[in-house]
Amino acid sequence: MRGRSRILLSAAVTAAAMALPALPAATAEPTANAGECAQLRVVTVRGTLEPQSGSLLLTPLGKRIAQESGRTATVAELEYPASMNPDSSVRGVENLTALLNDTAAACPEQQLVLLGYSQGARVIGNTLADRAALTDRAAARIDAVALFGSPLHNGAEPYNRGTADPALSGTGPLPTGALAEFADRLHDYCSSGDRVCAGGDPAAGFGNALSYGHFLYFVNGNRDEAAAFVAEQLR
Repeated sequence: MRGRSRILLSAAVTAAAMALPALPAATAEPTANAGECAQLRVVTVRGTLEPQSGSLLLTPLGKRIAQESGRTATVAELEYPASMNPDSSVRGVENLTALLNDTAAACPEQQLVLLGYSQGARVIGNTLADRAALTDRAAARIDAVALFGSPLHNGAEPYNRGTADPALSGTGPLPTGALAEFADRLHDYCSSGDRVCAGGDPAAGFGNALSYGHFLYFVNGNRDEAAAFVAEQLR
């Protein structure tokens, strides 16, 4: 059954990727000179079973944000398993927390943008919700957060975007107000028909990710909206 789920997800993601709207061509990733801190760091956190080499959904968006920012910038995929193992997101939270704290200490003026899809959105949401683990400097340097298809989606939050019914929430929503500190820096995109973020069955587990709505972010314009939102936040 697990092998069949992998095949179905791979086919769905491949089909969605082939239907992607055109994005600005990605040239060499802009970086800071050796020994210097880039002005901007974009951290992408991929969804379940996406490759460590980069998220099909988020990597093009991250490069676009970097290129359009007018700043020296780096785009990096968080290292974590992104597997169906229950410990996967826990390790992701640990790694992201360390990355944010270490980055803020080493590059205190660097702006941070976080992008997360599916399990990656869970990792970001849980990292921000565990505010005590983040240093004040790290929390302050996070200028924009865009989440897509998050299982932590709470339909009542003011920062929600997308076409999902606000009466519906994800398979494991955060309590209302859990991310209040970041509300003015956060957009949480949830599409109608995405059973991960809107009305799925927690008992179905990974099966919710195979809903058609969970792949609409590749084609429905939410990435363009997120790019515009991040650009405004960086200004």
